[in-house]
Amino acid sequence: MYAEIISIGHEILMGEIVDTNAQYLASRLPSLGYEVRWMHQVGDNMNHLVDILKKGLERSDLILTTGGLGPTADDLTRESIGAAVDEELYIDPEQLEILRGWFLRRGREMPIRNTKQAHRIASASVVPNPVGTAPGWWVEKNGKIVAAMPGPPQELQVMWENETSVRLRGKSTGRVVLSRTLKTFTLSEGEVDEKITPVLGLDNPYVGVYAKFDGIHVRIIATGDSDAAARRLLEPTEARIRELLEETIWGIDDESPEERVGELLKQKGLTLSVMESCSGGLLAEKITDVPGASSFFVGGIVSYATEVKIASGVDPAVIEKYGVISAETALAMAEAVRTKLNTDVGIGVTGVAGPDSMDDKLVGEVHIGIVHPGGTRTISGSYPPRRHLVRNRAAVGALLGLWQELRELQ
Repeated sequence: MYAEIISIGHEILMGEIVDTNAQYLASRLPSLGYEVRWMHQVGDNMNHLVDILKKGLERSDLILTTGGLGPTADDLTRESIGAAVDEELYIDPEQLEILRGWFLRRGREMPIRNTKQAHRIASASVVPNPVGTAPGWWVEKNGKIVAAMPGPPQELQVMWENETSVRLRGKSTGRVVLSRTLKTFTLSEGEVDEKITPVLGLDNPYVGVYAKFDGIHVRIIATGDSDAAARRLLEPTEARIRELLEETIWGIDDESPEERVGELLKQKGLTLSVMESCSGGLLAEKITDVPGASSFFVGGIVSYATEVKIASGVDPAVIEKYGVISAETALAMAEAVRTKLNTDVGIGVTGVAGPDSMDDKLVGEVHIGIVHPGGTRTISGSYPPRRHLVRNRAAVGALLGLWQELRELQ
């Protein structure tokens, strides 16, 4: 069965935001039996929206829309769907009360403008949005489905996981595509490819190797007439790859390094602090993106200037002898922050993010120090000389290095 995705908003066409919603949805539809044939980005123009929706209803079984469900005059998704299926909008009294209650619980009166978020058409059922004011729509008419979801990624993802995907399950009569991504650390792309040679070259399941910012990924894609049939192909292949790659696999699918590190810290009852230079607080940001991080993360210091490193407890003799961009200084930073914030584990990150070199060190050179109850470790690397990549690779490298240390810590 065919699906298409419509991302709505002038801000997408103007390049002000990146459309991550389409990628998120496209990666999840195959496992439900839908093949994505078309993806669109459309501005806040009703004529354009209605045109795309009508074409989609002629050629696809499912249309997913994102955005345009807000309370403002340029939020036109509801009106456009109504026009595309030739139905009039009306105010749903029950939904209007839900909206009023949302504002009342926050000590506010609902603006009149928000009334439009209570509009619906006869063939639509309202899809609840537990994290925002924009409810979604589920429309079934003439054997076609239109599911309208909000634009903010957090709201869309909650609605997809809790409502839309649940309703779609079992609707498709198409072939099911399942995938699994295994994420590895410490091996090069060539080494991974060589190790999993026994499972390469198959048509179904297909196995591919990809270099990513958080290591080398191995993706398995299996196709079957049903979920069970696809799973019978995928699971033995995954098991075989796990045997071949063993403990180099740190995560799967959407798992992040910070989530895995958080799990291990909580399991072992350890606390963490960080001192960052070139990553500029990005490491601490990633760590605190994990729900419940307060149970293991005490805090961090952004010691961009050498004077701040010294003031935070780094021995100036180490900096004088080895330089501020060095493995020795990174380790001294880890030890200093661990002592200063009284934690079990400390991480230090120093390097050159660019665009200019520093102390005769080239852009992209990064050093990471890790101190924990079982010992110490330093990691040095040279990353692509682009500022945002250096900062991100430094933060991810620190997390994956810590993951490896914690996994082996008794």
